[in-house]
Order: sequence, then C-alpha cells, then structure tokens
Amino acid sequence: MSFNTKNAGADYVLSIVVPMHNADNKLGACVDSLEKLINYPALVELLGQREIEVLFVDDKSSDNTYTTLSKLCEKYENWSLYQTESNSGSPSTPRNIGIDRALGQYIFLLDGDDEIDAKGITTGLALALKHDHDLVRGPVEVNYWGERRTIVDRLKLTEHMSTEDMIVAIASGQSLNCSALWKRELLNHHNWRFDPATRMGEDLVFTSAAMNSASSIGYVDHPLFHYMRQPGGGDSAMHYYSGRELRELVTSWQRVEDSFTGRGLSYLALHGDRTINYALRLVIRYLDPTNVDDGDLRYFAEFFARHKVALREITFTDPHVKDLVSVLGKADIKAITEEIKPRLLIAGHDLKFMKPSIPLLRKKYQVQIDEWPTEVLHTESHSQKWLEWADFIWVEWLTAASVWYSERVKPTQTLVVRMHRYELGRSYGDQIKREAVSAFVTIAPHCMEDLIERFEFDRGKVRFIPNFYFTDSYKQADSSEANRVFQLAIIGAVPQRKGYLKALQVLAKLRETDKRYSLTVMGKSYKELSWVAGDPLEQAYFAACDSFIENNDLTDSVHNLGWVNTYESVHEYGFVLSTSEHEGSHVGPGEAFCAGNQGVFLPWRGVEYVYPETSVFEDTEAMAEYILRMRNLEDFNRVAKAGQDYMRSNYDISLFVDRVDTLFRSV
Repeated sequence: MSFNTKNAGADYVLSIVVPMHNADNKLGACVDSLEKLINYPALVELLGQREIEVLFVDDKSSDNTYTTLSKLCEKYENWSLYQTESNSGSPSTPRNIGIDRALGQYIFLLDGDDEIDAKGITTGLALALKHDHDLVRGPVEVNYWGERRTIVDRLKLTEHMSTEDMIVAIASGQSLNCSALWKRELLNHHNWRFDPATRMGEDLVFTSAAMNSASSIGYVDHPLFHYMRQPGGGDSAMHYYSGRELRELVTSWQRVEDSFTGRGLSYLALHGDRTINYALRLVIRYLDPTNVDDGDLRYFAEFFARHKVALREITFTDPHVKDLVSVLGKADIKAITEEIKPRLLIAGHDLKFMKPSIPLLRKKYQVQIDEWPTEVLHTESHSQKWLEWADFIWVEWLTAASVWYSERVKPTQTLVVRMHRYELGRSYGDQIKREAVSAFVTIAPHCMEDLIERFEFDRGKVRFIPNFYFTDSYKQADSSEANRVFQLAIIGAVPQRKGYLKALQVLAKLRETDKRYSLTVMGKSYKELSWVAGDPLEQAYFAACDSFIENNDLTDSVHNLGWVNTYESVHEYGFVLSTSEHEGSHVGPGEAFCAGNQGVFLPWRGVEYVYPETSVFEDTEAMAEYILRMRNLEDFNRVAKAGQDYMRSNYDISLFVDRVDTLFRSV
C-alpha cells in the first residue's frame, strides 16, 4: 500500500526516510520539524531547482498513523507514504523499503519520534555536496522531554584527516546511530541494508558496515537531529529481553568487529568500554531470566571468551557489570545464570510484609537484605556495603531508612519506597530526597491519594501495588462443614481503631437470634501490651469492651486464642471480621477468603477498592443480618468461592512479584 506524490522528473538531492509504527499520538513533533526543514531559507537557497523528498513507511500500525500520514502526504508534494504488508516488529524493514524507493543523491534516516534539525541538515548537505562525501555525521541533541536538552557525540577533529582517521574518531567518540547523511550510491553499490532478523544492534551493524566502505567522510559540528528521550528516561523501544536478544546482541557485536577488522581496526578497542557497559546494563535491567536457557547463555559467553584479551583492556566501572564480565569469561553457566539477574536490595526496619516474597523474587533477582533493628538505628557500614552492591533498592516503610537511601542512591540505581499507612502521621515524607526516588508504592488506592495529599508527591511517581497472599497455601475449609458459619474471628483487636467493641456488638446481635455464634480473637490481648496500660484512652476503651462482654453474657462465647498460624487455622472460622475505623488493606479478612470462608467489612475508607463491595456493610446491624442469612450453607459456599477467586485473580503472590518486577524495569 502506498500514497505517492513524487514529481517523476524532479532532481532530488535528499531523501528523508521515516519509519513509523503506532505513532499517531507522537508524530507531531517529527512532522513539525520536517515542515520547518522544507521551508528553511538556507536550505531553499542551497537546493535551487533541486528538491528533497520525505518517505514515510508505516509498519502496519494498528492506530490511525497511516490515515494521519495519508492526509499529510496529500498536503505536500514529494511526501510519500508506504506501508508494510504486516507488522515487522522493528524499524529495519521500513527503513529498507524507504532506501529502496529513495531517489535522492543523499539519504537521511530519521525515527518517527525524533526531530530533524534544519540548520544541521542544511550545513551537512552543503558539506556533502561540496566534497562529494559518502557520509556526513554530526553530534546529537538529546531532548529530555520537559526537562533539559544536551548535546552528545560531539567530536574534536583536525583539518585534512584521512578517512581512516575519521572512522577512528567517529567510532571512538560517537554512538554509531544510523541517522546520518548517506550517499545513496554507496548504499546501493554495496547493497547495505538493515537485517530484518536482527532487533538488537541493527543500527550498529548497518552503520559500521557502511561507514567502513566509505571513501570520504565529513563532519559538521551541529546536530543533524534531536533524539527525543521519553519522560522519566525510558526508551520507547524497551521491552523484556529473552535468549533471542542475548544471541542477537553478541552476533551484532561480532559483525561490527568484523567490519572494523577489514580496515585493521578493532571496534572493541575503540568503543567497547561504552558499548559493552551500556549493553550489559540493559541486559541486567531488562532480561527475563526465566526466558533464557543454558544454550543462550553459552552462546553469549562465547563472545566474551573469544575476545577476552581485548576485554581485559576495558575498565568496567559498574561493579555488577564487572562481575558479570568476569563470570562470562569463565563460561560458568551456573554462575552466569545467577550473576545476570538484577541485584535487588530490600531494606527497612520491619520486613515482615516483604520477606515471604523473597523466594519467588529470587527466581528473577539476586536478593540481599538490610534489616534495621529499629526505625532509626542501623549499622551504616552494612547499609553502605549493600547500597554499593545493588541495582534496585526497595525500602519498606516511608521512614528513616527511606530518607537515608534517598540521600545516597546513585543515578544509575533505582530506588522504590513503599508506604503502608501509619507513615502519614510521620514527617519522613517531608525529609526524603524525593527526586532520588523513582517511585513511591502504596498498598491501596485510598492510601495513594492520602500520600499525594499529605506530602504533595508528584502523582506520576506514585504507584499502587497491593499486598500479596499465598492464596493456595491456606488449609482449606470443608465445604460440607456447616458449623463453621457460626464461628466468627477477628485477627488483631489492638489498638482501639481495630474496632473490637463493634465486633462484640455484632456477636451480641447474632446471639439474640442464634446462641451457636461465637467470636475468637487472634493475636495478643491488650493485657499483654504494656503500652496500652500507659494510654488512658486505650485502657478505657478495652475496659468498656470487657464490661460489654460481661453485661451481654458473652463470656463463654468470646475466646482469646493468642498468636496463631493463620495458614493452618483460619479455615475453621466462617467469618473473619473487619470492624476497623481505618485500614490500609487489612490482611486478615482476605485470608478468610483464601481459606474458603468469608471476610466481612464495615465501611472504612477505601475498603470497596480492596475487597468485593458485596462484603462491605453499612453498620454492625447490617453485618449481623448478612451473617444470619448465610446460615444457608449453599449460599455461604457460593459467596466464599467467589471471594476466593477474587483473591487469586487480584492478590496472589505471583501477581505481586510480577508487579514489582514490572515496576523496577519500567521506572
């Protein structure tokens, strides 16, 4: 499919090839820069009667990219549009189509989310035409959207440099992107095209091969294009890597090295430090270790063994990259399997909510722990040691540890801080170096809103990742056991905000109808906690609870069980009550659902976003009425099964690990 407005008799001096895919919402800046270019006075003067053409190649987009580009090409003569028959999955095929159809003396390859620089292109084209260069390159302006601009890949050259010296200077001082002015005759004579089968390093392979075949190379000290860095620093093409990407990466490196060997040069010697460092950082961050086999790792390691002499000359400043290169050179597959995983440090004063997830996290990460004895005390040398080791840092609780790490984390590391709820009453969120934190995680939607309101954090930095459950690890209730519908439980009755008195009120209401109901209290009694005795309000509250039990003849119906293993015991209790004033997510009633029973809730703020709304009741009377209706075992089991399915589909540990993994690899 194509839309062609070319002037068949035109003398084209420049063809600009622009691959596009699902770019309808981001092609505006690119198009604006092209419109500016064709009207740029200095370029119009340079061209005279000659013309330039723009060739868009849509890689079978699923959005409105093709339609939008069609309308643009109707507007401008010499703007043409082509489309692949099916999506190819990389820019290589669209670029090749553009090169094949280009008529210009020179070709410039521009990505659809970047911008062309009118002054740079005009200056570069004038130089190319004057000296009949095969290739003209320039520095790159990197535009960090909404943040800053900087120029990279700038070279300091002397006059009258030989082609070989130019190649050495470019390979040493620039990333070998393909966005340059290429003489079409050079590309066609050698049939230089992109390899559609390669998605890792395709620019590097193409540029190395074509540049090393050039007889004359020029350079202008002005950017030819602006690379548009995505917000937050993520590249638009980033995705999880598999064994395929590992193989493609080292295959590309070898092809590049071979291109330079033909000129008696070594790319590894010229630019290997930056290329290998950068690529291995990406591998560490984006590789999915569960999607790589021993054969992939062995193939990857062979490159490092083959070039171990050259690699010894490279200084790897990143400690993880350095250790990975070391084990790759030894071809120890077991060691490589572990070392290629990202390094995750879990830190904080109370890690009870994170420790159970560590065995599953270790399938994708190397994991270490920095557990502080108290909220503020820690061994600084120990913390510093693991800080230096880590790629990713997860700090549990928005407290002193989060502040400490935010003041020391490196720009190359990713710091995530999880807030539960009680931190809203502390000042650590005011103290934290928030620009050093990649993301703040909350355990419930309402906690997310509270965090943003309390500390005025940037909403774009706040994420919601709910608590997890080992949903299939709970001993299951016997669906034929009818007596359990009369067994109520509350897991944690202290402090008073847990609403123990309301749970007692529910029990009293139930026993007015059926004396079989009882309430079991799991966790420490207020009498075991010395701080309660020192708090007059708490002391008075629990004294009132004791009086309520006595006055309503509940003494034999309330059982204090103390600490229990809920995985083994919660299946015995048909209903676990949440009568709290406020909660983050309240784990206990969720455990009831996991065991095949039910959690029931009073309407603390945000509960409807955490648990099924059908399990939330306006007051203790409505809760009691519902529990009475559930004496019908068939109805009880139906609701319990729906609740269990809800927990598995929303809160299973596997989902938590995937959510954490996705977060770390995307921020």
